[in-house]
Amino acid sequence: MLTEEEKKKLKFRINTSVSEYRIQKKKKRIRNWMGAAAAIIVVVFSLNYIQLNNVSELKKYVDNTTMDFDKEKDIKLVFNKDEEVKIEEDTSLITYSNTGSNVKVNNKELTQSSKDNFNTVIVPYGKRTQITLAEGTKVWINSGSRLTYPVVFNGDKREVFLEGEAIFDVTHDKNKPFFVVTKEYDVKVLGTVFNVSSYHDDAHTSTALKEGSVEIKYQGNSIFGKSSLKITPGTLAVYDNKNKTLKSKKVDVSKYMSWRDGKFIFKKQEMNVIIKKLSRYYNTKIEIKNNDLKKQTFSGHLDLKESIEKVLEVLKQSTDLEYKIEDKQIVIN
Repeated sequence: MLTEEEKKKLKFRINTSVSEYRIQKKKKRIRNWMGAAAAIIVVVFSLNYIQLNNVSELKKYVDNTTMDFDKEKDIKLVFNKDEEVKIEEDTSLITYSNTGSNVKVNNKELTQSSKDNFNTVIVPYGKRTQITLAEGTKVWINSGSRLTYPVVFNGDKREVFLEGEAIFDVTHDKNKPFFVVTKEYDVKVLGTVFNVSSYHDDAHTSTALKEGSVEIKYQGNSIFGKSSLKITPGTLAVYDNKNKTLKSKKVDVSKYMSWRDGKFIFKKQEMNVIIKKLSRYYNTKIEIKNNDLKKQTFSGHLDLKESIEKVLEVLKQSTDLEYKIEDKQIVIN
């Protein structure tokens, strides 16, 4: 039998061994955690480094190019930064040959020397244009918008940059996906019809899909770089530019495409949003002074072939809207 002194020594050794085991186990957990954390940091920095250094030539061109809207309010077609063609008509049709070297603007034939350049169409408020790119994709560009694109699409993808709003009818090519790049997110497609709205003074960037499927890549709140969301026809995806969140819902997409056909379609739309769209479309400054009226809603069709005054008269019939013209701007009370 063990003496009391031997029992005490044995108990001490056991307790010491248990304590040391626990300490070693804790150290091992800490080392494992630190190793995992270091691995995550390496992955995150690697992903961010790849993204930062994987900037396309188009994005570099846009970031290094300053192109303002024409003071004379004409549509501008810019050939590689230094040559401009002004288009005076309110609406126009721009068509590229399949080589990109020949461009038809309405009934005028133009030629550009290099096919390695980027071209830009700048559409001021109050005007619109339609463009057919060299590979056949059709783009309807709304008021206050800018589209930059290569003369011909080389490489393994087709990429254009949009500021403002446009409807795309993309020629299908499964081997060369089409990307619409905006300041806030990128839209990847193979062949489809959709609308993208990305105005610099809007709080949201949106995509409404009519046909096909698209994948939206956006900068979310994840530390692992960009997030992505695929949407199906009849879906509206709205990105909050400030909070970096993207939400989607089923909608009637026809109202997001209707401006192409010269009309606005609204369903319970707040008046301040409607007036902002009309201001861009007609290139007319419109101010709502009545805060309660800003929140009133309107449902119906507005014929954009009519004058702004006639359109406002339509709004008057179902809202509390009253307006007057002061110093070439419209004031709504």
